[in-house]
This record gives sequence, structure tokens and C-alpha cells, in this order.
Amino acid sequence: MRRVWLGGVLTAGAAAVGAFAIVLSGCGGSSTVNSALQEQVDMLQIGEIERDFHEALSTKDIELMMSLWSQNATFTAGPGKTAVGRQQIQQFWLKSTAFKPSTEWVSDHPAYKLRVTVSGDRGTLHFECHFVDVKTREVEEVTAADMDVVRIDGRWLITNMVGGTAELST
Repeated sequence: MRRVWLGGVLTAGAAAVGAFAIVLSGCGGSSTVNSALQEQVDMLQIGEIERDFHEALSTKDIELMMSLWSQNATFTAGPGKTAVGRQQIQQFWLKSTAFKPSTEWVSDHPAYKLRVTVSGDRGTLHFECHFVDVKTREVEEVTAADMDVVRIDGRWLITNMVGGTAELST
């Protein structure tokens, strides 16, 4: 439930900041204010990739997962394990433990570890994935993702992802 609520705030926040930017630009607001607001909107939209990524994993929604990737994206899951292009990336996900029909995991993340950067039409995104078994409520796997993202036709998409390990600490 926490993720749904955060996602709603994130989406509403992006819309509110965007609306505020439009109002200011109509009032002759300075370009510094406009660019600062645009950066905030971009950061929120990049952050929404994380929300959709975890939603896709939790619901085994391959179409949602693939909607996050650019056509020629790359995904490195480990040494010698790089998928190139949406078709190979899709095949990786479909063969993953998270997408197996017998796996009942919720994919979540610690929000305080989310990191987003933006510079024009390029950005980065970092987050952790905590896979929790629905039946046992045990954490089954903890991973991390470092992504390069780019704005293509007005939409932020993943161009490169490197998956890694993360350590769960108390």
C-alpha cells in the first residue's frame, strides 16, 4: 500500500509542479525559475520509472516492464550477462525468478535510497529492490539498479541498466 500511496503523491506532485511551471511561464516568470521547475518535474518523472518497474515485477506485467525501456537499451545483470535491445531484455525478464508463475513476490524498495539526477534530456536513476515472498513475508532477494535514462519524444525511458547486489542492513 505504501508504494501505491507514494506513487500517487509522486504523480500528483509532478502534475502540480508542471501546472505551476505553466502558470509561471504565462506570467513572464524568469527562465531560471522555469528551468528549476522543469528539473523538478523531470526528476519526479524519472522517479516514476522506479514505481512502474516495481509494479511490473510485483504483478508480472511484462508489457508495463517493457514500456520503460528504449528500443536499443542494454541491461547487464551480471558478468557476461548483458541483454541488448528490448527483445533480449524481455526474454531476460520472462525467464527471471520474479516472473515465474510459481513465484509470489512483492517487489518493494526503501524510498530513502532512491537517487535521481537530471541534466537536460539525460538522467540517472538508482534504487534497491527488496523481493518479499507474499506467503512467508520473508525477504527472498535484495538487488540494486543503476540506470541511465533519456527523454525520447517527451517520455523518460531506460537506455542502460546495470543490476547489482545490495546488502540489507539494520
